[in-house]
Amino acid sequence: MGTPSSCEIDLGLAVLSVLIEPGMTVTRGDLAEVCGCSKYRIEEIEKQALKRFERLARQKGLHDYLDE
Repeated sequence: MGTPSSCEIDLGLAVLSVLIEPGMTVTRGDLAEVCGCSKYRIEEIEKQALKRFERLARQKGLHDYLDE
């Protein structure tokens, strides 16, 4: 089994978002298992998403809402 594509990871996240109930905790390990990748890859994706969010928030003048 090779490295999953971003489409496969997106599909895993979409399925998981339907299956979990509000308030349920999902660990990086759980995410990795559903998406077919490693916990490290989930961590990388999380870091990339946070950087992207911070950049967009600053561009839109929402920097007051960011934790520094």
